[in-house]
Amino acid sequence: MLVCHCHRVCDRVIRECVDGGARSLDDIGRACGAGTACGGCQPTIGALLAGQPADAGVISLGKGRAQRMSAVVTADSDSDADADAIAS
Repeated sequence: MLVCHCHRVCDRVIRECVDGGARSLDDIGRACGAGTACGGCQPTIGALLAGQPADAGVISLGKGRAQRMSAVVTADSDSDADADAIAS
């Protein structure tokens, strides 16, 4: 699965970095470049660092889109129907 769209880094490469000793976002960035441009993939990289699957409910949308989605969810946080629509 492609994790870092900016640098075209997949989850396998990030797992290899973790297996090679990477323990932080900075370590991953130095090893393969992932997470060093827009930052939208950093939650997914964090999940991989924690040993979770790349698709553990974390979506890499790119920084700008992730911020817009966050604003929408915050504005509509009292509506379960709107939150369900955004998630699907």
